[in-house]
Amino acid sequence: MSVDPITLEIVRGAVSSIILQMEGLVERTAMSPVIKEKMDYFVGIYDLKGRIVDAFLSTSGPKIVDPVIRVYPIEDMEPGDLYWYNDPHLSKGAIQHTGDMCFLSPVFHEEKPVGFAVSFGHFWDIGGSVAGSLSPKSSEIFHEGILVPPIRIMRKGELNREAYAVILNNSRFPEMLEGDTRALMAACRLAEDRLQELMDRYGQSQVLEAFDQIIERSIAEYRKFAREVIPEGEHHFFDYVDADPVDGEPRRVDVKFIHDGDRLVADLTGSGPQATGPVNFITSPGAFNLIMARHLSYMNPELPLNEGAVDFLDEVRTKPGTITYPSFPAPVGLRSHTVIRLMGCLGGIIAQSNGGRAPASSPVYVIYNLRTIGDGGKYLYFSEGIGSGQGARPHADGLNGIYFRDQRNYPVEFGEGEFPLRIERYAIRPDSAGPGYFRGGCGIIREVRIMVDCTLSTRMDNVRFPCFGIDGGMSGWPGRFTLNPGAPDEKDIPPASEGISVKSGDILRIETGGGGGWGDPFTRNPKDVQRDVLEGYVTQSAALSEYGVALSDNGREIDQSDTEAARNQSRPPRPDVDRGPHGQEWLNRLGVSS
Repeated sequence: MSVDPITLEIVRGAVSSIILQMEGLVERTAMSPVIKEKMDYFVGIYDLKGRIVDAFLSTSGPKIVDPVIRVYPIEDMEPGDLYWYNDPHLSKGAIQHTGDMCFLSPVFHEEKPVGFAVSFGHFWDIGGSVAGSLSPKSSEIFHEGILVPPIRIMRKGELNREAYAVILNNSRFPEMLEGDTRALMAACRLAEDRLQELMDRYGQSQVLEAFDQIIERSIAEYRKFAREVIPEGEHHFFDYVDADPVDGEPRRVDVKFIHDGDRLVADLTGSGPQATGPVNFITSPGAFNLIMARHLSYMNPELPLNEGAVDFLDEVRTKPGTITYPSFPAPVGLRSHTVIRLMGCLGGIIAQSNGGRAPASSPVYVIYNLRTIGDGGKYLYFSEGIGSGQGARPHADGLNGIYFRDQRNYPVEFGEGEFPLRIERYAIRPDSAGPGYFRGGCGIIREVRIMVDCTLSTRMDNVRFPCFGIDGGMSGWPGRFTLNPGAPDEKDIPPASEGISVKSGDILRIETGGGGGWGDPFTRNPKDVQRDVLEGYVTQSAALSEYGVALSDNGREIDQSDTEAARNQSRPPRPDVDRGPHGQEWLNRLGVSS
């Protein structure tokens, strides 16, 4: 039975509306800043096979139903049941790190199971070795907080209070954890009600058939477009995560695509050994499909982010014991370092395959954490994510100071109200963007005066191996942390550190990296370079050295003769970028300018 086009679009729109209502509920009722301010959460509607009908997807979105139905068969589920889990290894990468806890409720209509409502959020603290649960120095998954296998936290609407108490008791902030978990559970309940209303109105069979058509059309669209984008043959690209935060050694991230006839296979088995520290990423097939789908949907905005985005490749090959598929009990708390490198590798493959028609590399977002214990043993903890510059695009400059997709930087007022600190500077970091015909996005500078004795931890990547450019574009600047800049006790802080002592009155400067450039910077329109100088993205000296554009002292005029002379000269290497011991191999492989 086929659903008519009008009903199909009504159902599609209705499910999208349910997603928006779930999001609104979470944002209005969650308690932790990481969910209500930074928006690090996800909601979705899935069919009975665990396929995504509609969702705002993250790498933890694909196959998120499977770990539950492996333990609790659908035929044993009842109305009012609700399930909870967060174990990355046990779920085979359906959840990517312990901080993300997933809730799932089966939806019933006319006493028949018809689908699932899902929510998950990154929680402020779930136990582990440090407040906030995620440390760059973790060396096993048990350091990263309580591990919850799939459990039935509600049965017929009744809360399993004993299990709930155990989980809350493992958090340093149990009230905040309770507020967040209840918000996410309520979002699932809301979706149940709305889906039942939808089926009452249009009929259960019609809505379920619409779900099938939405999913099947999406898969077909992605399959067709992916095979157009990746030409026949074998395509290979690799990059490096800066370092295992525990042993200090870089880790190779290796991606190969084989397009043979209609068959499209991704092979990650050439990636380096798993890290002792937490930069490992459990690359499930669905997660890798989704990383690739983000490139495809960028090229074709008509592609929906649902099941089609996670099920269009024929095979994703991984190798246990590598950084892209670590073995238990490997820690995974900083897996975004590897996710972003995989995303860059896919951009490199697309660029090689399609004459540079892909964005340049973007850095991972930057995080610093402040921790101390106050009066009465009360924990004080503050974790802030800082945006970075994004890679230039084949049609436009990169975006400046972006945190991560739809997640947000904290407002200054929020940070100052949440922890004893003062934000003294928040500005664009000039010259941090990779030069190009299209300039990369700039990173930012944030200076924080810390008003209490505490400890500092940091996480940053793309320092040893900055973000590469595409089609002659140059790499972006790496980021850095500095304590008390310009003072006699100035100190560089390692990009992945833990337990750094900080005194009341100290200033922490965070400078985030820039995205790679696209195209030869000496072909950029001089007027665009001049505008960048006047708006503070590029300094006058860099306009001359990086773009070959000479300006008057006040920047208001372009010196045409000096610009022509500068652009006819050879360009020296950039001395500001330390590419580390593997840098030359990396440069040769990527073909980026130095």
